[in-house]
Amino acid sequence: MARDRNLSVWQAYVVVMSFVSLLCIGALCYTVFQSGTNYKTVEAAQTQARAADEKHREEVKKTQLLEMVLGSTSSSQAEFDQLTQSFSGNAEIAKIQKNYVSDMGLLGPNVSEKNYRKLVETLMQTVRERNLQVDAQAKREEDLKVKYDATIKQETDAREAERKRANELAQQLEQTQVAYTQKEKERQEEITKIQTERQRLAQQAETEKRTYLSEIDKLTKKRDDLARQNELLGKQLEEIKGEDFQYVQGKITEVVDGGQTVYLNLGRADGLRAGVRFSVLDDDTSQVADVEPKARIEVVEVNQQTDHLSRARVLPSRSPQTILRGDRIYSPAWQPGRKVSFGLVGKLDIDGDGKDDRETVKALIAQNGGEVSVDLRPDGRMEGNLNVNTRWLVIGDEFKILGGTLDAATEVMGKRRVELEQQAKSMGVSRINLDKLMGYLRGSNVEDVVPLGNATRASDFKRREAPPAPSRGRVSGLFQAPDGQAAPK
Repeated sequence: MARDRNLSVWQAYVVVMSFVSLLCIGALCYTVFQSGTNYKTVEAAQTQARAADEKHREEVKKTQLLEMVLGSTSSSQAEFDQLTQSFSGNAEIAKIQKNYVSDMGLLGPNVSEKNYRKLVETLMQTVRERNLQVDAQAKREEDLKVKYDATIKQETDAREAERKRANELAQQLEQTQVAYTQKEKERQEEITKIQTERQRLAQQAETEKRTYLSEIDKLTKKRDDLARQNELLGKQLEEIKGEDFQYVQGKITEVVDGGQTVYLNLGRADGLRAGVRFSVLDDDTSQVADVEPKARIEVVEVNQQTDHLSRARVLPSRSPQTILRGDRIYSPAWQPGRKVSFGLVGKLDIDGDGKDDRETVKALIAQNGGEVSVDLRPDGRMEGNLNVNTRWLVIGDEFKILGGTLDAATEVMGKRRVELEQQAKSMGVSRINLDKLMGYLRGSNVEDVVPLGNATRASDFKRREAPPAPSRGRVSGLFQAPDGQAAPK
């Protein structure tokens, strides 16, 4: 529509200009031919010509404005504003300008080139984009319709399959109900049989229970009798195994050097070696269960020329007693011809410092000719086992319960200790406390015990005076040679 309007304007402009040109030519001809006419006619013609020329310039401006609006010529906004201002008061141009501004608002503020040609291009581009969108939307709708149809078909097939499945399940349910009714009837019959059988079995169980209780009473009595017999046999076994340990093992045959050196009737043939310590008992002692030793001695030399002769030194004592010829000697860690085995249980603290001195105890046992067959440590670890040669079970400190509970190590140690003591009791192994054992193995209260291992101290190894040399005087007649010295045999 705007293009047709511009064409009409252009055609009108051409027609007007043609008409004006003809008028000018006519006027010119008239002027030439009528130059001789009066002055007023010429002046009127000139005025008319100037008006026509002014009209022509106005039409040219209109044409330029229309070209700017149509976009046939490029122009800036300032040129457009300047050109429109020259038509102030022209209603037609004002209407055209108003419509132009309204139409150019469709282009948006970011478009620099504003004219009807650009507007048409923009609208066409928008229409093409919208057509593409419409095509894409139509394609999506077509795809959705295909998917919808496929979904409907799938759902229809699934519904049909479910209907068939429901019919099959209904038939199966009916069959199952029939089978269940039959099974329930059979089950009730079976329950009736079971109840009858259970009553019979209950009566039979009650009868057997009374019989078994009677047997249990008999077996309990028999077990108690066997336990008493076992305890009695254990005591007898302990007494039998302890016969060799309840009696003295030798005697003192001679006392010399003012009572500091003694000779024993034990020697090479008895398996005696230097370092073994004995307790000295009165000469009328036979069993040593509760006898208090009068002194303690340590073997310093075993005579290799005779079978039953050795020399020992008397260990210092705070309450010394006179040792006499014929006094008996005893050691729990030594027996003629064999090794005595010991079992150690718990913490062995021999000096009261709160630390475990089991290495020292082991060293003293080994020094006196014995060995350790089983060792139950305070942390519950146990090394070795009781055997037929184990004679003594050395009991250390009792474990204490702190705060009403036992830690893991103490609990393990307590359980193993009970088991070990029960096993020792059944094997006839005698119990002995640490203090009593140390009274036999170490010298006396005035003689220090030397700890071993990490507890070793330099001050414990003081220089010891050498034992007095054997007397060159007369010895016992049993061992006297013609020259007054000890006889080889």
